[in-house]
Amino acid sequence: MPIPPPPHTTICPNCGWQRTSIPASDVLRLNVDWFCRCPHCQHTELESRPASRAEIMRERLAQFFR
Repeated sequence: MPIPPPPHTTICPNCGWQRTSIPASDVLRLNVDWFCRCPHCQHTELESRPASRAEIMRERLAQFFR
């Protein structure tokens, strides 16, 4: 049975951009659930870490109001 990965936050060390992703399934969509480059400065070496509870709640609220 497919299990979605845990929520994570992707951060660009070059410009400070960050995005928290909460994958709905084990299929990750490019530029939605994971990023290969920063959408603002096109920097390719992004950092990723587990999302904090506050980041998860903020992203869930943003998804609710979309």
